[in-house]
Order: sequence, then C-alpha cells, then structure tokens
Amino acid sequence: MLTNNFYIIRTDAGEVIRDSQSMLKINVHSLENSTFQPNPSELQFYSTYPTVSMAFETVNIKDYLRPLVASALLWYAQHIGCPEMNFSSQIPNTILRAG
Repeated sequence: MLTNNFYIIRTDAGEVIRDSQSMLKINVHSLENSTFQPNPSELQFYSTYPTVSMAFETVNIKDYLRPLVASALLWYAQHIGCPEMNFSSQIPNTILRAG
C-alpha cells in the first residue's frame, strides 16, 4: 500500500511532487514543450504514457531519501489515473529527436 504523505504543488514551471513527512521534492517536466536539462547531481526518471513524454527529477536529493523516490513516482502515476505508467532511468527512444 502506498503512503498518503505525497501531494502535488503546481507552479509556473510545472508540477512538484512533495512528501509531507520528509524533504523529498521531485520536479515533473513535460518533455513535449520544454528544454529539460538534467542536473548530474540529481536523479532523473522518464516515462511516456500514453503519448506524453515526461521527466521526473529530484531536487536536492539526500541519500536517505533515495528509497522514497520509487514510492513517490508510483503514487504520482495512480494520482493522475495512469497506474500502469512505467518509469525508466533511460530517456525513451520516442523522446530522442534527430538533430
């Protein structure tokens, strides 16, 4: 069972997944309309569901929060009504564009 400690903050830049009991923050980026530049010191995960490509990037991640990231992503998928959403640490081929 997933925790109910997560919630979403909507900002001008997009959405942020937060955990009310820890300092975990994950920025949600739509890759269709943005120029996402991954921060090498953060964790990034990607998903395409059903046709929208998204990136999820932690904010100031601490080692003790790393195990919580998977739960936050699963919660987000259920929250938006896409429980079968898959996540990967690799950018999906559908996101890669010929230069």
